[in-house]
Amino acid sequence: MDQKTIRVMGVGNVKVAPDTTRLRFDVESLHKDYESAYAEAAVGNKELRKALERLQLPKDSLRTSDFSITKETEWNRKEEKRVFVGFKLQQSLTIDLPLDSVITSKVMSALGAAWPELEVKIYFVKKDTHDVNLQILESAVKDAREKAEVIAGTLGRKLGGIVNVDYSKRRLDVSFREERDYCRVGVFEDAGSIDYTPEDIEAGDTVETVWYLE
Repeated sequence: MDQKTIRVMGVGNVKVAPDTTRLRFDVESLHKDYESAYAEAAVGNKELRKALERLQLPKDSLRTSDFSITKETEWNRKEEKRVFVGFKLQQSLTIDLPLDSVITSKVMSALGAAWPELEVKIYFVKKDTHDVNLQILESAVKDAREKAEVIAGTLGRKLGGIVNVDYSKRRLDVSFREERDYCRVGVFEDAGSIDYTPEDIEAGDTVETVWYLE
């Protein structure tokens, strides 16, 4: 008779304090032609980098995560067809800063003055997640074993050795915990620093295990 096995899913969870403030700046605007859309992006990006230089921050610390200029249309009921309305510029930029509300506010104000159409979102980030990933994995494996022991005992059997662990294709994401959305950056130019205390990042993942029953 073949030896029996049980398949158990282990869940691992950890909490970790963020160490970085990530600002994401988004802009979306509509233009009558491609050239004017591109010109806004070119001028806006140039002004943003000048603003960073005035703050003595490296120009390359501001990174573009998304950029597009697309032809936009809308449905015209009268003509019963889609008609051209313009070229839409969409761009997203990010910059990572220390967990310092004063620095964050200065950067937001400076970049908002340089490109008033920007919208900003604030994220709290854990930059180096290697140790966190290992903690989650350890927690998940322990959870799987505890569950397997309970199942084996309930069946009147003893838990044997491990047959298989499935984790190789999984990827952990513990980067983001909280998002705060501000409509326009420029609104905060004279508002003073933003006082915030980010919560711990909560992250988790699963590992699938197979055990022998004795």
